[in-house]
Amino acid sequence: MNALILDIILYLLLLAGLGFGAISVIGLLLFPDIRSRSFTGLRAGVLAITLVTIAGASYGIYEWIMSGDIQYQYLFYAIGSILMLVLIVVLNRIAVDIVCRSSIPVFLPIPDEEEKK
Repeated sequence: MNALILDIILYLLLLAGLGFGAISVIGLLLFPDIRSRSFTGLRAGVLAITLVTIAGASYGIYEWIMSGDIQYQYLFYAIGSILMLVLIVVLNRIAVDIVCRSSIPVFLPIPDEEEKK
C-alpha cells in the first residue's frame, strides 16, 4: 500500500511540474517585453523543476530505505537531483540578471507641445 501512495504522490508532483512548465513556456511566448518574460520563465520554470526534483528525490530516498541493502545508487539519485536543482536555479538567475541588465528599456516618445496644437 505504501508503494501505491508513493506512486500517486509522484504522479501528482510530476503533473504539477508539467503544468508549471507549460505556464512558463506560455508566459515566454505571450509577454511582450524581456523583463516580464524572464520573470515568468524564472519563477514558473524554477517551480516546475523543483516539483520534478522533489518527485525524483522522494523516489530515490524511498527506494534506498526500502531496499535495505548497502546500495547507495538510490541515495546518489536523490542527491544528484537536488544538486541539479541548485545548479539550474543559480545558472538561471545569473542568466536572467545578465539579460535584464543588458536589455535597453523601451520608452514611448512624449509628444511635444507643438505637436499637440
